[in-house]
Amino acid sequence: MSAITPDQASLAPLRSACGFADFSSAGRLFISGEDSLDLLNRLTTNKLEELPQGQSITTIITNADGRVVDFVALAGLDDGIWCITSPRYAQTVVDWLDSYTFAEDITVVDWTSDTFQFTVAGPTAPAAIAKAVGQRNLAINSALRIDIASVSLVVWHRLAGGAEAFEIVGDLADRDTVFARLVEAGAKPSSIEEWERHRILNGMPVIDAEFGLFNNPLEARLLGSISETKGCYTGQEVLARLITYNKVQRRLMTVDLDSTVALGAKLIASDGKSAGHITSVTETPSGIKGLALVATRLAIDGVALAIDPIGKATLHEPAYALATEPFSE
Repeated sequence: MSAITPDQASLAPLRSACGFADFSSAGRLFISGEDSLDLLNRLTTNKLEELPQGQSITTIITNADGRVVDFVALAGLDDGIWCITSPRYAQTVVDWLDSYTFAEDITVVDWTSDTFQFTVAGPTAPAAIAKAVGQRNLAINSALRIDIASVSLVVWHRLAGGAEAFEIVGDLADRDTVFARLVEAGAKPSSIEEWERHRILNGMPVIDAEFGLFNNPLEARLLGSISETKGCYTGQEVLARLITYNKVQRRLMTVDLDSTVALGAKLIASDGKSAGHITSVTETPSGIKGLALVATRLAIDGVALAIDPIGKATLHEPAYALATEPFSE
């Protein structure tokens, strides 16, 4: 993931109006069978004893060491479970579920290559969605099957990129039709690079940058998708110990930077010790921003750290973490 250069005009729709990006690189799975929800409950961090039709939830697939396999969004719909994976991680999730499936009644169908996915965000996104697909007041963390003439879509309202957004999923053959409807409704097409800038400003972690098999989800501030009271799941004991004994080594923070830095640049504390590293960087009209995994003892709003070999980073709480932590059940 490379640093992003500024473009105030292109960023504006996502921040002050309505923009949408093509996120068809994300995985789209449909999971069905009597044992599907039980298996997902045993393999992920959030409570999944039930997932009513039309409701959605985010959860984390963790391995036995409590490391992140993927961060996914699930929705009960079409008499099964729709699952949105991280970009390019559909097969990883399919393989992971398959490795834990023995006699369970579960079927996983990968619809990624046969469908498209638009992510719509911005203050006027609800109005654009209402005009484009005829659906008003879609509650957050809900998903609906919507039919418009001959086009059938799944419309999903959830936190995406660290802010409220809508996911639109449909057959690949209908992509251009839905694209045109969104433009007619006042939504402006945004590139993945523009969305990346939006994501960083909102403090939203992504796989292979802020989390992955190299760390646990607590470091990435994904506590809002972890239940502290559910039964056993893969990796639970590790995460429970980290929470109980306050042993999380790093915390994700937003950073204001005084100059452009390379991804992976090391942060240095005032005592000269290593304090973490930069995971994402973007240039915006208001300055250079980024995300960093920072040693917990120093991950405090307002703290300034040096950057090796030169520069300064000032820490702030990520907006996404503020919106999801602490969480209530």
